[in-house]
Amino acid sequence: MRRSQDAVGIALSGLCLVHCLALPFVISLGPALVWMEDERIHLALAGLALLVSLNAMRSWPGGMRGIALRGLAITGLALLFFGALAGVSELAERVITVVGASGLALSHGAAWLTSAGRPAHRH
Repeated sequence: MRRSQDAVGIALSGLCLVHCLALPFVISLGPALVWMEDERIHLALAGLALLVSLNAMRSWPGGMRGIALRGLAITGLALLFFGALAGVSELAERVITVVGASGLALSHGAAWLTSAGRPAHRH
């Protein structure tokens, strides 16, 4: 279960990256797709990433490694929300979102690798 949560987190971060980086090209191919540029989509993706990440973080390791992973994830999430809400230029929003989504994906990937050799903890 733990690894699947991290896999979903990685996939959502990837979706944020695709949405952010490919959107200008997609809209140029079909102006009817301009609705995809709506900031509510950015917020919805960030909100979904928040829910998945908070759930996944509950089973991440403790100690300094866990603190580092959680710090990276929280920073990535904060950047995703900042990019959606700050009202900065399109370029700044894209850079902020790409950095945030990359950091979030990296934290989930590192957590995934950390759990690869250990059995799941059960109560």
